[in-house]
Amino acid sequence: MKKKASPSPARDLPFEILTWSQVRDEVKAPGNREDDSDRVLVLTGNVVMPYDLGLDFHQGIFAQDDDDEPPFTGLIVRGDLTVEGCVLNWENDFGPFLQVHGNLVAKRIAIGGARLHVSGDLTTEDLVAVYNHGSVSVGGNLKARTLASHYSFKVAGAVDAHRYLGQDSKVFAVVGGVEDVKDPYEGKGVFVPAVVRDGRVDLEKVRERLADGKPVARDAFTSVREAFRQLVAKKLAEPDKVKSLTLEDKGLTSLPEELFLFRKLEKLNLRRNNLRALPEELGHLTELRELDLRGNGLLELPESIGELKKLRVLDLEANCLWRLPESLAGCVELRRVNLVNNPYAYVRWAFGSWRKVQLMFDFPEVLTRLPKLEVLTFEGTPLRTLPTRRFDSTTLSKATVLWSLVTHMDFAEILALLALLLRINIPTAAPYDAALEKFRAQSQEIARHLDWDGDKPRHVHALFGALRDALGPLGEPYPGDALIAGLRDVFAARAG
Repeated sequence: MKKKASPSPARDLPFEILTWSQVRDEVKAPGNREDDSDRVLVLTGNVVMPYDLGLDFHQGIFAQDDDDEPPFTGLIVRGDLTVEGCVLNWENDFGPFLQVHGNLVAKRIAIGGARLHVSGDLTTEDLVAVYNHGSVSVGGNLKARTLASHYSFKVAGAVDAHRYLGQDSKVFAVVGGVEDVKDPYEGKGVFVPAVVRDGRVDLEKVRERLADGKPVARDAFTSVREAFRQLVAKKLAEPDKVKSLTLEDKGLTSLPEELFLFRKLEKLNLRRNNLRALPEELGHLTELRELDLRGNGLLELPESIGELKKLRVLDLEANCLWRLPESLAGCVELRRVNLVNNPYAYVRWAFGSWRKVQLMFDFPEVLTRLPKLEVLTFEGTPLRTLPTRRFDSTTLSKATVLWSLVTHMDFAEILALLALLLRINIPTAAPYDAALEKFRAQSQEIARHLDWDGDKPRHVHALFGALRDALGPLGEPYPGDALIAGLRDVFAARAG
């Protein structure tokens, strides 16, 4: 958004006008392809502006009386600068530079593509930097109540602010340059509702409100941990009476330690938060029967999960798990495990960068050691292998692997079943018309499930190729049998 600035009273200040070629070596802000003839405004000494300072080309102090004259490309203050209004830049892609040789104190700062360099300290109430084409560098300390930006600043000294770095990130309190990552804030816990939507802080709206002199931050900030305490305050009075707890869509990046006071919890819903890891204290919740972790971007599970001896349902859909701990075998009551969409869409965001991404290529063999497993679901997970050992569970009714990278399959169990079916049908079911029609119909159904969308036929080809080839040795006891010949045609038609 670009707004027209009104004429600036700052134009009445005793500016010196120099060319870019005269100040090029003095300017520390990044260049913007200035020409030698471009003009720069210079103020010498400590300056106080009891109004806004606009940083947009051809507006305010940078307006030109003659459009044929070279443009004003920046402002240098050779001393301290105090702006009692807002340092304001509307254009996101570019803007004049502001260089202050001393300290900069401003009521508010709201910039886009402008370039700001302060050799000393920078102090303001609220600072927003929209988009990522601008730059901010500070040679001393930076102090603000809130700092919201789409990019990181270069600050040689210490930062003191509640800092939000855009997108879906959390707000962290930074004191003396140290960020408190253990006690994050949601955007809605720091900023006013007018600038927060779906958990994100709208930096454009922050700039608009700062330009209008309206507050962008709450009077008091509430961290995720404090919000959790408020949410469960009554339940914490008698924690052993709490059997079920839902913390869905709470923006959690870590689990508050108070959660583990609920030692009698049987059902815990942590869906759609931003948890990348779970603490080992999870193992304290030994009464858990159901644990829902869907949609978090989890990278790993803690070793302590094996302490959940009563756990029956584990929902891990839409995370970024690349391995499962061996301790999971300790969950001896576990019946259902959902591993659909691992990794989910935001894999780079979850790991931090593409160079750090790890994927679940190997089938987690620990799942085969769960004695009461009934349903196991993999879908959209890049498995390259299937289990190398039999499942210990005698109650396993469904194990699904869809949309994987598995190319080699061991069909020993399936081929043994085919041999059994041949022994049952030959020769008692002759002339085999009904049996062949049943095989044909079921083959079509199996093929449909293996390749639902019809664009990944390799699993179908592998299975039916193995069945076709197996008919050679399996058919030797039945030379010339019509069922063997008919099945060979059925299987060959889908073997590719």
